[in-house]
Amino acid sequence: MPELNELMREFTGQTAITILFLISGSILVANNRTVGRKARRIFLMSLVALAFIAFADWITNVLSGVHPQLRWLHATLIALYFSAAPFVPVAIADTVFPEGNAQWPYFVLSANVLLELASIFGSFVFSVDAQSIYHRESLYFLYMLTYAFSAVYLSVKSIKAGRTYQSASMGSVISILVCMSAGVGIQVFDGKVFTTWPAASMAVVLFFVFYADMVLRTDALTKLLNRHSYDEFVAHPPLPCTVLLIDIDDFKHVNDTYGHAYGDEVLAKVGSLLLKVFGSHGLCYRTGGDEFTVVLEERLGETGALIAQLNELIAAAREKDNRLPGVSVGKAQAGQDCTDIAAVVKAADEKMYEEKRARKVGR
Repeated sequence: MPELNELMREFTGQTAITILFLISGSILVANNRTVGRKARRIFLMSLVALAFIAFADWITNVLSGVHPQLRWLHATLIALYFSAAPFVPVAIADTVFPEGNAQWPYFVLSANVLLELASIFGSFVFSVDAQSIYHRESLYFLYMLTYAFSAVYLSVKSIKAGRTYQSASMGSVISILVCMSAGVGIQVFDGKVFTTWPAASMAVVLFFVFYADMVLRTDALTKLLNRHSYDEFVAHPPLPCTVLLIDIDDFKHVNDTYGHAYGDEVLAKVGSLLLKVFGSHGLCYRTGGDEFTVVLEERLGETGALIAQLNELIAAAREKDNRLPGVSVGKAQAGQDCTDIAAVVKAADEKMYEEKRARKVGR
């Protein structure tokens, strides 16, 4: 038994560090004011769940091969954390990225719960024998598939959201998934190496950091990059690039006539159209009340066609809602040797106001 005792000492220390890390992560989440209350609550619940799972896993290893009269507790704890673990990534994904939520993932998770609970009595996914020793059974792979599904579900929703929110950190999501997958995979292949819950704990905290950074850089109303992100562009512009300054025509009149709630709808609509037209070619920012900047990270010869496409989409939207105003666009280019991006932005701004004045004269 000395090898087992040594193994348990290592596992006990690892579990203690994992739980302390989760406590630190919970403090980080609780003290964050960038992320909304609902998202913070789900992250906190996820970290608490992981702490319970890590502790329950430790208890089941303590019970392994001893105290046969506690076999029922051993089996129940395994069923509980096998049931709970896949819920964590899915709950996080559907809370922080609610767009396109579906019910079917929860049917998959619920089926896994039923299978785990049935395994307490029927030895489908796992079994605990009369000596209170845990064994993987023939359907263990279904638990692993469910866990993998939940991790991929979170990653896919994160990548989709990252495109919508123009996040440049998609490599972060992939690296987090690799970290979690490696932790699970190592323990699957070697049951004496306990890496699953430390890896899952690190993945959830890292994902929170990724999400908080994305929220910090995003304008809440339009889902475009915000002024903070724009200031980073000014400080470190990608060269060569084309800069578009876009302003909503008569926006004050819209607010005064139809109210600020409708004005917010207009801002959100224009933001979505900008992202639709320019999102695959560069970055879109909301830089002020009704002011937007688009940075195309090369000298696109098709910029004029893209601006025309934007105007066509706005014209189509105006046919459905004649209250919707048009936009004025100014364009300027920065070459590879540009040393004053502010002058380029100013030139685009002047051209935008020239177009705005021409629109008024043409009415």
